[in-house]
Amino acid sequence: MLISIVIPTHNRPALLLEAVHSVAKQSYPNFEVVVVDDGSEPPILQSDLEEILGKRVLLCRHDLARGVPKAKNAGVNAAHGEIILLLDDDDLLAPDALTNIFYAFSNYPKIDCLFLGVRPFGQYADEPAKSRHAALSNVLNKLKPEEHDEIYFFSEELFDALLVTVPIDFQRPAARRGIWNIVGGFDENSLFSESTWAIRAASVGKIALTKKPQTEWRIHDSNFGWTSGLDLDQITRRQIDNGISSGANLLKKFDEEEKTWNFRAKKIRKYHSDQLFSKAYYLRDKDWSEGVKALLNSFILSPRPIHLKLAIKYFIPL
Repeated sequence: MLISIVIPTHNRPALLLEAVHSVAKQSYPNFEVVVVDDGSEPPILQSDLEEILGKRVLLCRHDLARGVPKAKNAGVNAAHGEIILLLDDDDLLAPDALTNIFYAFSNYPKIDCLFLGVRPFGQYADEPAKSRHAALSNVLNKLKPEEHDEIYFFSEELFDALLVTVPIDFQRPAARRGIWNIVGGFDENSLFSESTWAIRAASVGKIALTKKPQTEWRIHDSNFGWTSGLDLDQITRRQIDNGISSGANLLKKFDEEEKTWNFRAKKIRKYHSDQLFSKAYYLRDKDWSEGVKALLNSFILSPRPIHLKLAIKYFIPL
């Protein structure tokens, strides 16, 4: 099973190399790394990455910075693996993370997306660690997911819980290619698009979460996207505005899907109705009661003039 690790990066070469080293130390051997250089100056060099990873690295380059969501989407689109996961350029993978991911997907084939437990670290990690623990505990205590092999397995109720809050652990997905295709990429109009993606994934897929941390979340003074130099008030207001934008885009996406499925459901109802009508037409002279039942069900599904015409033949035979 090939696992693709997508790492978007912008102007943090030293931290990027730390992240890459954490991948190179993995106990699981069958992986590739897709680094998306989102307009770094100077550009990231392929040779620096290959010195650590050999030929298992693919470097994509944006000449101008396009933002975190677009960089992540570019990496997912370029990946070749059966399983695709995201790793921020300032974060680290635990040494057995890929091994644990491999066994989770191999042993539990119904899993569509495995979110990776997070351990905050760094000089500012104390408060985020407390907030992370409280948010995750709230979800776990409310939903009481099944537990097997150090993995939490969630029911459809996870969707409702994530609408209230999306703990950081649900912002680190490792997912089958199929669910990436269904859910789509990250919301490119939002700086904090991982939450929206998690909600959409929970609406369509079987979701699990590792109990033990598989990623190391570095807490420092530029954890809020590529832009730096913002004060606390600016950061807070940007988070609020992006939360509103994400909610609007999420609602738009679900509205579009609802229209699509309603249109398809209408076509399916007509198809089903046509099959019942054919049965009613065939049984008119063979089994009157079964024929009438089929005709009535056909009419209920998709009423049309042909039902009246056949009903006349049933009740006023020539």
